[in-house]
Amino acid sequence: MNKHSQVDSVYEQLRAEILDGSLQQGFDLNERAVASLVGTSRTPVREAVARLVKDGLAERRNRRTQVTVWDDERVGQLYEMRTMLETKACSLAAMRRSENAIMRIRGAAAQQRDVPEATPLLRRDLNYQFHEEIWNACGNPFLLEANQKYGVQSMCIAPTTLRSDARWHVSLEEHEEIVRAIETNDAHAAAESMRKHLESALREREGRGC
Repeated sequence: MNKHSQVDSVYEQLRAEILDGSLQQGFDLNERAVASLVGTSRTPVREAVARLVKDGLAERRNRRTQVTVWDDERVGQLYEMRTMLETKACSLAAMRRSENAIMRIRGAAAQQRDVPEATPLLRRDLNYQFHEEIWNACGNPFLLEANQKYGVQSMCIAPTTLRSDARWHVSLEEHEEIVRAIETNDAHAAAESMRKHLESALREREGRGC
């Protein structure tokens, strides 16, 4: 395996373990320890961890690098950013909608409904896929990239709010409202529905103290 492939492999493994909660918030990403964990030298670990920092999944504190810690203030700031980006993406998706984009968004919404007994992590992944279809439909690659970055950061804040059956069903209803607005080319309604959806998700997280 060449160096580039090694870095990719280490990065993907660490990223997956951060997203599924195996590497918890505050976990020390010490190069020597992580190299032993993943079975490589320290060089690919160093580069992989640097990518995680760029993604916002890791952070440097007091000369240490650790899995990002999400306190209440930081979570609120993240949702503030997501609201700015996703409402704009939703508005553009409604304005620029194509039949193919609508089919893909509808398909993502239907896939969520088809797995009512899904695990919390599967619900989280399906939720991300639904949002990503909207970001793709906005037609702006820079906005897509920004939404992907902050959307993934939300995924690593464990536990997911979607572990609650009540929140899951409310989220599905909110998604349907968003889809209807996009289908009818109502950019304002689409943006407003997305704003309410994200505010609802933040209230759920704040109410559960996580």
